Amino acid sequence: MIDVFSEGVSQDIAQVLQNRDNQVNEQRILFRKLDENQSLISAKLNIPGPIKNNLYLIQVFQSGLEQFTQGLEVDYQLIWNIATGPEAFLILNESNIAVKKHSMEFEDNNKLGRLFDIDVLTNSDGSLHPLSRKDFHQAERKCLLCNQPAKICARSRTHSVGEMQNYINKLINKNLELSWN
Repeated sequence: MIDVFSEGVSQDIAQVLQNRDNQVNEQRILFRKLDENQSLISAKLNIPGPIKNNLYLIQVFQSGLEQFTQGLEVDYQLIWNIATGPEAFLILNESNIAVKKHSMEFEDNNKLGRLFDIDVLTNSDGSLHPLSRKDFHQAERKCLLCNQPAKICARSRTHSVGEMQNYINKLINKNLELSWN
């Protein structure tokens, strides 16, 4: 079994927060380019701990993104392969509602989808907001390790980074043939 977290450059909270600012700026730029019937998607991996990117996580991201976009009409795609983790910005020729339903299905039922955070962005009062599962009367995402809502476990640090990485490592090794290609 490959240790997915054995390689990579450690990231601290300041680097992660700076990346969030950069992400929001890119989303704003792209949102201005949308046609009326298009959707803006921001996708990344939910990876706990200081290692957010390496060759293994890039493979996971590429494979999962390819699976997610199957059957969708992608008009524009921008991929960031940065130390805080791989990210994608997509403009799809699909309605926000259809794409959000598709993203929830992918996140909940695809084996790799559990590791993804896919936001479908909308403009509300001049600022961008992701559509919520609540908007579709869906339950919050569940923790990878227990049946609690993921946000509650993350905030209270119910599970250690090591426990989370161990689970993710097994999930990736079980569901993706990893290599250094």
